Amino acid sequence: MSILLLSMICAIYTFDLPGIRQRTYSEGQYIPVLINEMTSESTQLPYDYYDLDICKPQSTENQNQNIGSMILGTLSQQSKYYIFMNYEITDEILCTKHFTQTEQNNLKWFIDHDYRVNMLIDELPILSSNSMNNTIIGVPLGIRNVNQYSFYNHYNFNIEIYNTSKSEINQTFIINSITVEFESKCMDSSEIDSGINCPINSNMNVTYSVRFLMTNSSNRWSAYLNIVSNTDQEWMPLSVTLYVFFGLTCLIALFIRFTIKRDVLTFEMLPQEESDGQFDQKGWKQISRDVFRPPAGILFLSVLIGTGIQFTIMTIYVFLVSSIGFLYSAHTGYQATLVIVVYVFTGGLNGYYSSKFYKYFKGEYWLLCTLGSNLAFPIMALFIFGIENIALMFEEASSGLDFKSAITFIALQLGIQTPLNLIGSLIGFKTESPKNPCRYGQIAQEIPQQPFYLDYFYSCLIGGFVCFISIGLEISQIMQSIWKNSYYEFFVSLLFTAILLIIISAEVSILTVYFLLQHQNHRWWWKAFFVPFTSGVYLFIYSIQYYLDSLQFTRFSTILYYFGTMYMVSLCLGLICGTVGFLASHLFVKKIYSMVKLD
Repeated sequence: MSILLLSMICAIYTFDLPGIRQRTYSEGQYIPVLINEMTSESTQLPYDYYDLDICKPQSTENQNQNIGSMILGTLSQQSKYYIFMNYEITDEILCTKHFTQTEQNNLKWFIDHDYRVNMLIDELPILSSNSMNNTIIGVPLGIRNVNQYSFYNHYNFNIEIYNTSKSEINQTFIINSITVEFESKCMDSSEIDSGINCPINSNMNVTYSVRFLMTNSSNRWSAYLNIVSNTDQEWMPLSVTLYVFFGLTCLIALFIRFTIKRDVLTFEMLPQEESDGQFDQKGWKQISRDVFRPPAGILFLSVLIGTGIQFTIMTIYVFLVSSIGFLYSAHTGYQATLVIVVYVFTGGLNGYYSSKFYKYFKGEYWLLCTLGSNLAFPIMALFIFGIENIALMFEEASSGLDFKSAITFIALQLGIQTPLNLIGSLIGFKTESPKNPCRYGQIAQEIPQQPFYLDYFYSCLIGGFVCFISIGLEISQIMQSIWKNSYYEFFVSLLFTAILLIIISAEVSILTVYFLLQHQNHRWWWKAFFVPFTSGVYLFIYSIQYYLDSLQFTRFSTILYYFGTMYMVSLCLGLICGTVGFLASHLFVKKIYSMVKLD
């Protein structure tokens, strides 16, 4: 385990995490300006800014070379902007532009769909204000007034800097934030004076001005976090989760303290002939001969458990790294890189636990188990994302997965994850299986009539809802961040919420299993998994409601991309909660049956 963690840390730190470390600039030093893709909340389809052929430099090679950016299709390209530290510029001409009819039609479409231009200066995103005077990421491409379209061809860059020098000699500065004021200017001075926006069929100069604002603090990213910084908003989801957590914990404690402990003491105090007689005609001790009988579908269950363990460790690790400040939501490419690297390097854990449980269940098809743990989820993910990618290619969006990115992902899967998975599987099959407190007989006893609330439908309906409601508010903020291009930086709150969700999933599953055993139902294995797994189903249902209430996607490719992505996220959440519930219930059952004397 220590070797695995060390490998992940080394792999992650081979990538430079931009915008995190504060880079210092001397007076007059060049500050890099990169153009990202154009984005829109209404379409979720990113496009290359230089497709409009506006002030295009000679080289537009993508500067993003990390794995996550390649797979997500994130662009960062060189620009013609030249900005130097603490050197102010006024109305510098970037280029002169006249839009052709085809370019005008394309520009009108982008303006109608509220596209924004995204840029990075010193690896920090630019901010601006929309018509509602709200701070937004990026700069609107243009504006439509009745039937006239105007292109924002002048940017005023306001760069907030902090002087890190203690003397006036060789001063150095760091950049805290960049805000942009934008306007449409015509080459005709009379139109400029009259305040009329310049129509896109006019000749125009693309210009920019730069102003530096000195600040007394060096709090980099503070302006970006203030977009969503609200103490009540940040901690309310965690408080709701805590309420659910303490309620379930108290309920579990009461059962363990009074019910189970009372049952154990009663079993131990009764004479042997009485306990074998009428007292034992009901209760969980009655099914000791069947409670550890392997369930149906042991191959499928083992693969699910192994994959769920992999996702659980990956999620906690990513949230932990983000919560201590190594990543920001603005750098989606590097967040994706972290997820991919951790996923690949935890493939050995998937193989180990899948094979270990399969051997524990007396499974015989070990090769199928190994292949399933290694390929089941990647094949499903590639199938869904492949369909999404085909749709994006038809839209000519920049986020489409190119051949190089696909080869990179396949190479990571086959070159790193597959060998680790095989090694983990071999170790798991060679590891001795844990012993159960009691053996199961050859013939399973009949299960008596069960109350309605222990039916699969009702137990999953209630248990899954309890798990999901504990993170419902947190989910709404994350959805806002992902699908409305806002920041989500409450990673500390998210980390605690994830940990509490894991505990709540375990408690819900334990309660469900206890009621099953009390009613002499020894088929608890799958229900221990599926009850908390249903939280993922609730998440997908919520995503449908969120789409209907908050999103205005109309293009088929965008709708396909949205629901395909939310399906995969919901599946991952279900696997995590289901796996935690299964493992907790398994330990619970072994514990209570080891506390009593059995024949």
